[in-house]
Amino acid sequence: MNKQLQKFDVAICGGGMIGITAACLFARQGLRTALIDQNALAQWNPKTVSARVSALNIASINLFKSLDVWESISNKRISCYTDMVVWEDGSNASISFDAASLSRPYLGCIIENCAIVDSIAEKLNHNYHFQKFEDTALLNIEHTDTGPILQLDNGSTLNCKLLIGADGARSRVRELSNIDTEFFDYGQDAIVTTVTLAQSHRATAWQAFLPTGPVALLPLENGHCSLIWSCDRKHAETLLNLNEKEFCTTLSAIFESQPGCITACQPPAHFPLRQHHAEHYISTNTALIGDAAHITHPLAGLGANIGFMDAASLSQVVESAADRHLNISRRSVLRRYERWRKGENSLVLNTMKGFKELFGSSSPTSKTARQTGIRIVNHMPPLKNPVARYAMGIAGDLPENCKAIYSN
Repeated sequence: MNKQLQKFDVAICGGGMIGITAACLFARQGLRTALIDQNALAQWNPKTVSARVSALNIASINLFKSLDVWESISNKRISCYTDMVVWEDGSNASISFDAASLSRPYLGCIIENCAIVDSIAEKLNHNYHFQKFEDTALLNIEHTDTGPILQLDNGSTLNCKLLIGADGARSRVRELSNIDTEFFDYGQDAIVTTVTLAQSHRATAWQAFLPTGPVALLPLENGHCSLIWSCDRKHAETLLNLNEKEFCTTLSAIFESQPGCITACQPPAHFPLRQHHAEHYISTNTALIGDAAHITHPLAGLGANIGFMDAASLSQVVESAADRHLNISRRSVLRRYERWRKGENSLVLNTMKGFKELFGSSSPTSKTARQTGIRIVNHMPPLKNPVARYAMGIAGDLPENCKAIYSN
């Protein structure tokens, strides 16, 4: 027998970084908000560094400041970087970015994903508009005159006005809403781990483009770096079969002229790299955000940031509708969100796909063209700075919660 029907204004499926951020945004508006996740919410461990990290840009940091959780996040492990150096392996073509030239204290911050979830969960524990349903999965959606009715596998039944899918690449909400998705397989795996440098990382993010794919070192505390190595699957298999010493030696050969040698690494994890983009971000009383709507290549570190922008944009659109006493899930309201974010996200996804194809080509003409292009852009601030400002989240069509009013 089902448990008693529970009513909410907003129900969010997916308790990762994007889903719990959305929950915080809606609960702060005074909307009765449910968060559903088939796992327990991630907890931050002060003794163990997680390899799953995100490079937050200024817009995302401003968002967390607006939610009054940034202090809690930054009191955990956090490493801000002031510089970024990108180069093509085997050439002297490189491009660098620095915060000082953009009148900013830093370009972004590297933070463990679990630290973000843990800090927001802490905040939500004191918000009576919020209720979480952990260790339970969404079974079915029934659309009624009072909004979606959600059946959970723990026997709970929820009725909401607006359903939000923040449940990742294999979104159950997207599947049950019959939203088609365009997939693109990069033919690469991402290898992630935490490594130790022989010398200081100098608060710099380093990225090299190799013939087999890009590899990045993102600065962490105490001389550590987070490694994200995107490479062709055959090469990834070879790397994963190396012992720690062999792996560090291989990695050091790439970075010896920049941050220096790698002396140790934790056991690496890996996952396939695919891009997908939902044909629609909305359906009946339903909206998709984050990985449920889109996934892109991690080479620019924008995936999580555009997901946070989805959450902030949707909450802004919903708040505006509520202020005008409109139904928060009416199609015209959700279409405003879809038009706003799909255009912005399409630009990012197409750019990342183009970068992958450009740097994946080994033809002499392509190599000459991209190396020349890198050198030209690096010495022309009018070309370089707009790119940096967009990636940093200080340009573009930003939600109000992500703007510079919260930057101090």
